[in-house]
This record gives sequence, C-alpha cells and structure tokens, in this order.
Amino acid sequence: MTLAALLTFFSVLLAILSLARPVGRRSLELFVPRWRMIAALLLSLACIVCRDAPLGVKPLFGWPLSTVLFGLTLGSFLFPVVAAIWCWVTWHRAKLTGRNLCRLTGVLSAALRERQFDEVERIVRRNENRLERLPASSASILFSPAIVAALVESRSFVHLELLAKLPFLNSLENRFEVVDTVVRELLRSNLSPLRSSVVSRFGGLEHLRYTDSERALVEKTFENPEWYLAAGAHYPLVISAVEELRKGTHDADYNGSGRDYEASQGVSLRSRCPIYLAEKTEVLAIQAAIRKQAKGDFYVSDLSDIFRSVQERSKYDEAVWKSDRNNWEFPTPYAYLLYEVFYDLRRLSSEAVQQSIVPVTPQHVTEPCRIAQDLAQNWAFCAWSIADSAGKVSPEFRSSLIQEYLKFVLELGWEPSEVCFGLDRDAAGLGAWRDLFLRKLQDLFKGGLRFGELQKGFDSLDQGKRYVFEGYDWLEGELFTVD
Repeated sequence: MTLAALLTFFSVLLAILSLARPVGRRSLELFVPRWRMIAALLLSLACIVCRDAPLGVKPLFGWPLSTVLFGLTLGSFLFPVVAAIWCWVTWHRAKLTGRNLCRLTGVLSAALRERQFDEVERIVRRNENRLERLPASSASILFSPAIVAALVESRSFVHLELLAKLPFLNSLENRFEVVDTVVRELLRSNLSPLRSSVVSRFGGLEHLRYTDSERALVEKTFENPEWYLAAGAHYPLVISAVEELRKGTHDADYNGSGRDYEASQGVSLRSRCPIYLAEKTEVLAIQAAIRKQAKGDFYVSDLSDIFRSVQERSKYDEAVWKSDRNNWEFPTPYAYLLYEVFYDLRRLSSEAVQQSIVPVTPQHVTEPCRIAQDLAQNWAFCAWSIADSAGKVSPEFRSSLIQEYLKFVLELGWEPSEVCFGLDRDAAGLGAWRDLFLRKLQDLFKGGLRFGELQKGFDSLDQGKRYVFEGYDWLEGELFTVD
C-alpha cells in the first residue's frame, strides 16, 4: 500500500461514517473503540514511511532488503484491513458490557428520534441475558410506546420476551408502567401472541397459526402464575377493557346485531376487540393458576368489573333482541360479552372443582381454595348485578343467567358429573362447595327488586332434569324461607 492508497482508504472510511444514519453512527460508537482504527492507520503509516523514506538504515538481523520491503508493504495493507474486520465483528456481536451499557441511551434516543428501530431490536436480542443492569434512563426509552408499537407491528415481541425473564422484570424501577405499555400494545395489535392464544382456544379467526414460539412466550408470561403476579399483568388488562368501554365509541355497533361479532367462520369482530381479548386473557391466566394450584390473589374481581362495565353500556332494543336474524341467546355484541363473562366464571368454577378432586376410593374433594372463594363471590355478584338490568338486557336473558347459577348449585349437590366429568355423586366434601356458592348468592340477594328476579329465575328451572327435581325443594327452602 502507498501513502496515496492509505489516504484513499481513510477518505472512504470517513465517507462511509458520514453517510451512516445517526442510529448507525451511535451504534458504532457504542461497540467499536475508536483507538483500533486510529492505531491501525498509524501503524500502516509507519510501515509506509519506513519503506519509502530515505533513512539510510540497513535491515536488522541481516534480513534481505527485498524481504523487509515486502513485509512493510504487506503490513501497511493488513493493519487497516484487519482492524476494519475486527471492528465489524465487534459491532456485529453487539455485546453490552459494564463499560458501554451506560451509553446505550444514546442509541435508543437516536432510534426514537429517527423512528428507526431495527438496530434496537438487534442489540436487545443479542443481549437479552445482560440487561438486568440496564440504567433506568435506557429502560424508560427502550419501553417507550413508540418503540414497543413499532416492534410489535413488525411481529417482534422482544419486549415481552425481556419481561418474561423474572430477573430483568425485577430489576426495573417501575415494572408496572413498563408492563402496562407492553400489554396495551399487545391488545391493540393484530399481530400479537395474546390475540393468537385467545383466538386459538375460543375461535373467531379461521386459519390462524398459533406458532410454537408464541405459545412458549405466553406460557412463560400470562399463563405463568408467578410471572403474572410479579408483573401485575392483570391491571392493564382490566383497565384497558374498562377504558375502551367508557369511551362509548362501541355503543352503536355493540348494541346492534351481534352476528359478525359472534361469528365462528371467517374473521369475527371479536378477534380484534380489546375488551374481548383482555377478558379472555385473564380467563386463561386464572385457569392456569387453578391448574397449577397457585396461591395468591389472581384478581378474579376483574371479570366482574368488566361484566358490570359492559352491562352499563348495554341497551335493550326490542327490535334487535327479538329479531329472528340474531342469536336469541346473545343478540348483540354487548350481550355476547355478558354471556361469555358469566359462563367463563362457571367454567373456571368447574375447573376449580376438578382440581380439588383427590382420586382415592371413595372420591374426596378438598375445601375450596382462595381462587374458588373469589370465583363464587364474583360469579354471585354478576348474577346479582344482572338482576337489576331493566332497559339493559331482555327479561329472558336476565332470567337465563340467574338460572344458570342456580343450576350449578344444584349440580354440585345432586349431579356433580355435570360440573366435572367422572365426579361421583357421593364424593365427600362436595357439600362445602355447594354451600359456598349458595351462601355467596344468599348474601347478595336480600329482598328488593333483585330478590324478585331471583324468584323468577328459580321458577323457570326445568324440573324435567333429575338434579333439578331432586334438589328443588331444598333450594327453595334455602333461598326463600325466612328464618
């Protein structure tokens, strides 16, 4: 290499750096020490000077002049080339260390200003196990709504993958703000593991592919009771749903025909409804907690909060509710949401009974756990709430939900296999479960208009079913006999 070639190499290097975007320049400064190229250029210059300058110095150790000249020429070429390759490898590895971690903020800030987030994702993915010491300033920018939204839209869930690591989650100064940002964006996006997990189990979007990576990510987060409690993930779910309802933007459509919302073929409206997705995500999280027999408060009350908020926005329009073109069980999207929340509480209650079975002879059922107590309380509250819904839903809808709760109590007492397949009628301990759900209902219905609706629901029970016929007199005495 000649001096002219070295100057050309240096000029090209400066030109490349000047053409790079701010994010790229910041990234290079973060990972590549400047001294490498400076030292390489100086060494190359020294080789050229030693080779071409008339210094009058003979080669050392008696080496042939031609060999020395070749070595200096080769060195003048290799020093900058090897240094450039070394710098590229270091940049490509993008390894964050204690020295450069504090300077990550510069890259994130530049990416946010330029709206260029590819480099952010690359850096984060290569350092997922090294970000526990991330400075608070860097974390606040990394989890800014703009960056989260851009990466989720590109089908990158690196933020949720980071939060799935409990050491990283616990290292955050304000984990709840961060989780709130990520969960809200996952509910809004059409490309989300939350949406995939809900739709794959409850329908609403044909031909959806719930990938193994998405499944694993959801299992590590929302279906992991330890993570779910540590992250406080329930809160952004319920708040997002309630805020969406309070806007009132859905009232006209959701009080109209529900055929497109409840559709099981094609693309249903509920598959991109944040209210529905939030509620079902909570159901899956609570179900996972029941199956893993986790301890703690899993905020079952969120389901009743959503139920009550939907009920407040629902309006009874006889033309819609009585139309032959609508589903008589849930004619409107709001009615569908009420129906789903109510029956989700039943399904979860059945799951709690199922998990309490001790498979011995004879069968034994353990005492209701904390989650079961919460399920009974909140399901009874929904039955109590729907009893005072004149002008919100039809009388038949109101009566059918109350009736479903009463049937569950009777099934526990006289036909438990209706609750859990294979559960014996004589299983020890079932009385405690039956009495729990009955007591929660009794505590709420104490006279007034709602008590009259309870009576209507009771009167409409089908005594053609054996368990209703056998437990009818007992339930009537428990509900309507004044001590």
